[in-house]
Amino acid sequence: MIRLARGATIRGVMLRTALLAVGAGLLLAGTAGPAGSATALGSDLPITQTDPVGDVTVFDGGGTKPTTGQRRTIDLTSFSVVRHGAETRFSFTIARIAAGRTFDQVVAVSFGRGAFNLLANPQHRKGTAISADSYCLVDVSTSKKTGTVRVDVPDDCLPEGRGVLRVSTYLQEKNGSGPGFSEDTLRVTGQVTF
Repeated sequence: MIRLARGATIRGVMLRTALLAVGAGLLLAGTAGPAGSATALGSDLPITQTDPVGDVTVFDGGGTKPTTGQRRTIDLTSFSVVRHGAETRFSFTIARIAAGRTFDQVVAVSFGRGAFNLLANPQHRKGTAISADSYCLVDVSTSKKTGTVRVDVPDDCLPEGRGVLRVSTYLQEKNGSGPGFSEDTLRVTGQVTF
């Protein structure tokens, strides 16, 4: 017996099923050759993109701490991804690397629809790279002079395939235990292959 969701029609279900089958076929065809193999990792690299200065979204977050100036420290000015030995380096340049007792700065990348997520805290010097197949702890290095946060991700922690790469930086309550205070986002132009 086939059960339909409320408001669904058999024709609609059949159409969605056909579209999913075509999409899956295209996905398989696209990864069957060398482009889907580990040797093609980073075929769209290097990636470099700038972000407008002063486009930080400041949230209320409650209270007066952190200050508006501290909330704006995560203003993303540029982002890059390059091959770095046996790893891929994600670099975020922000207005200022700052430490505080009430907040954490965080840099993040998402790829595709949950296929890969990278999350790093410049103050803790550690981050996580999570994909469908792996969970990796990664090292984070910083340059306070240039406001650069670098995260090196081993190849076996990266996803395969093609998709949209989104970048965000944000200021949140210490240890992520409460509201976010500010955020800056960037969508890398086009689609990226890892």
